[in-house]
Formats: sequence, structure tokens, C-alpha cells
Amino acid sequence: MTGRAELAERGMERLVEQRGDFTADVLASYYRRFPDVRAAFVEHGLGDTAELEARMVTATAYMLLQWASDRQSTMIEQGTTIGHHHDTLKVGPQWYMGLVDSMLEVLFATLPENAADERAMWLEIRAEVCAFVDSVRPEFWRTDTDGPLPQEFSPG
Repeated sequence: MTGRAELAERGMERLVEQRGDFTADVLASYYRRFPDVRAAFVEHGLGDTAELEARMVTATAYMLLQWASDRQSTMIEQGTTIGHHHDTLKVGPQWYMGLVDSMLEVLFATLPENAADERAMWLEIRAEVCAFVDSVRPEFWRTDTDGPLPQEFSPG
């Protein structure tokens, strides 16, 4: 039986082989889902929006890989990241999960039909990340007005 880390690496390697730099694809999906987030990237990019966008897409891909191989450590790291994004940058849970979902949408487009195990693994990780984001929301000091996160994920 193939473990989560192996499946995740296989999926990300396939993504890179098929799409190369997938940043633009992820951002197109993200901006389609959340058109208002573009202004936040411009503001927080401090004159280099493209660099910030690329860093956030890369960080999301890396977080998903980490989650597959070491969930507990990733939860510790992301717990502070999620709070910082919400409280300091005004990037709430909806936008956070939106980038995860956009990353997965692009990744799912590269999954072959016979990759049911990989598909199931990514859906499981997505559900875990979503539940974790919800679990840290009570720790925010800024009022959280984002509303409930989408529990279901439908790629594309």
C-alpha cells in the first residue's frame, strides 16, 4: 500500500511534469473564486505582486506536501500562519481555504482516471486542512466574519 507522502509526491511531480510552473493556473482559479483577493495581493505585495502570488502558491503546494508526510508538524506551523494571516493581514479562512482549493483544482486536472487512491488521499487531506482551519478560528483576536468554510470540495 502506498503511503500519503508517496502519493502526494507523485501527484506534485505529475503536476510539474504536465504544467511546469503552475502558478498562473492556480491564481486563475483563485481569482475566479475570490475576485476581491487580487487587491489584497497588490496591497501586501508592496510593488511586487507577482512575487507574492508565486510565494503563496508555492507555500500552499509545500504545505499540502508537508501535511501528507507530517501532519502534526504542519498543523503547528499552520496554526500560527493562519492566525497571522487573519489578524495582521486580514486574510480570512475563506481566502486561505480558497487557495488550497485552487491548488487542488489544478492538481486534480492532472490526475489520471486510475488514480483513485491519490484522489481519495487529496480529498482526505483537504477535509483535514478545512477542519484544522476551523479549529484555530477561536484563537483569532480580530473578529472573524468569514462565515462557515465549504466542507465539500468539487474540483473544476
